[in-house]
Amino acid sequence: MSKKTTSENSSQNQNIGFIFLDEIHHINHFITIAIALAKTNRVSILTFPSKHNYLKNSLNRLDGENVILEELTTKTFRAFTDQLKKRDFPRKTFWMKKNKNYLLSSFDALIFTDYIHHTLYKYRGNKKKPSFIKFPHGLAGRAYAFKKDLLDFDLHLISGEFFYNQLKERGLLSKQTIITGYQKIDAIKNQIKKTFFNNNKPVVLYNPHFTAPFSSWHRHGLEVLDFFYNNTGYNLIFAPHINLFADKGNEKKEAIPKKFFEAENIHIDLGSIESVNMTFITQANIYLGDVSSQIYEFIITPRPCIFINSENISFKEDSNYRFWQCGEVINTAKALDKALQNIKLNFQKFKTIQEHISQENIYSEEGSTATQIAVKAINTHLENLKGL
Repeated sequence: MSKKTTSENSSQNQNIGFIFLDEIHHINHFITIAIALAKTNRVSILTFPSKHNYLKNSLNRLDGENVILEELTTKTFRAFTDQLKKRDFPRKTFWMKKNKNYLLSSFDALIFTDYIHHTLYKYRGNKKKPSFIKFPHGLAGRAYAFKKDLLDFDLHLISGEFFYNQLKERGLLSKQTIITGYQKIDAIKNQIKKTFFNNNKPVVLYNPHFTAPFSSWHRHGLEVLDFFYNNTGYNLIFAPHINLFADKGNEKKEAIPKKFFEAENIHIDLGSIESVNMTFITQANIYLGDVSSQIYEFIITPRPCIFINSENISFKEDSNYRFWQCGEVINTAKALDKALQNIKLNFQKFKTIQEHISQENIYSEEGSTATQIAVKAINTHLENLKGL
């Protein structure tokens, strides 16, 4: 039933399972917590049979030899149909149903980074164990972060004060909600740095979201690429949300003309490891995007930003577009040239706003990492459940 990368340690206190059935951009949001918890608990990453190269490499890089990797199969017929349809991931509901008895009877806590808990939550019923724990897989941006599903969780660990206050206002605080900081920052330390251009020209990161109609890609994406193709005074990294050119976004690589792939000043990445581990964010001088919360990672180090409002949305009083306070908002790709010309001047008025938003977004505590704070919260939570 399972493949385990390490032997079991009988001296560990609690059995904790991290459920990973998603794309690789979820990994850096839980990996350091799993590794740290494994020092005193039996910790498993519960996933599906696959190569899992990035997951395994991350465990090796971050000294995660105590973490157990369990590859659980889905229903046989569903695995067959998934293969026929060339699905990269099992359908979550069927995987949960196949493994529900094992998952619900073997663990003191199950940890999720997305809203995929429903099947197990139904079968758990009124039982206190396993405790359901939720992490976001990014910094809170648009409405997706604010679902009533959060009320299902026994513990919700979040990054900062802004998210907490928004949850409180909307009546979405879980049974226990604790601010712990942003663990992804811990996960990307000590990774190999890469460069993509052999010049000192400004690097623009174009990072459209995958959700139509809010994503700028569907109306303006090729115009943006064409602008930088014809303006070689800039380097462009085109690294959209990892789902845009996957099943969820349903865009095809063939829609991008070959000339953009061959341009010396354009680097295109439609979903590699570099698109999820902040490599491009650290390389870029300027951010160009729309509604992706990845902007909040970019402004951890304040830098100029431009946003494309493809739908001409009235956004100034809408908290779902809070990130558009961080830079100039334009409505078409034709306005890009002027926006870039004014970028240094405009940044002077946005820098203070970016710093304030980052402080609201990401809690930090002197002498502790975000991972350490989260681990303490989880261990305390589980200690309090003993005997129930």
